[in-house]
Amino acid sequence: SMAVFGYLMFGSTVQSQITLNLPTQNISSKVAIFTTLVNPISKYALMVTPIVNAAKKKFPSHYNKRFIGLLVSTTLVFSTVIVALAIPFFGYLMSLVGAFLSVTGSIVFPCFCYLKLSGTYRRFGCEVLIIGCILLLSAAVIVFGTYTALVEIIGSL
Repeated sequence: SMAVFGYLMFGSTVQSQITLNLPTQNISSKVAIFTTLVNPISKYALMVTPIVNAAKKKFPSHYNKRFIGLLVSTTLVFSTVIVALAIPFFGYLMSLVGAFLSVTGSIVFPCFCYLKLSGTYRRFGCEVLIIGCILLLSAAVIVFGTYTALVEIIGSL
């Protein structure tokens, strides 16, 4: 729906990210852009926390835990930045991972789990039909997203 609304608002000049189409001189646009930055920053911290905790457990307990935690966290962040800068098609690689794994983990897997746990898959009804449509749309997103990411990766080689 966002893609359709973006195309209706901006026509063929629509950018891949809707925030790139916003006028930069408006304060409301700047607030919208900065607000969208909060999401990936907070997600990154949540995703890295288990890795940092596992790495901290590898060090002996007689070391300063606060210093080790800070060192491990900082090293992990810098290493991911270096990897992102060193791999020229890192964005395309993240598109591939996002198209395949994010849709699978956040839409397809929960739908299948709900069908199995609730037992509604045994009887055909409106609920099963709606979940089936969600699964079909998700499969289309996975296939087209993965294909597009692979084409971009191959094109950048």
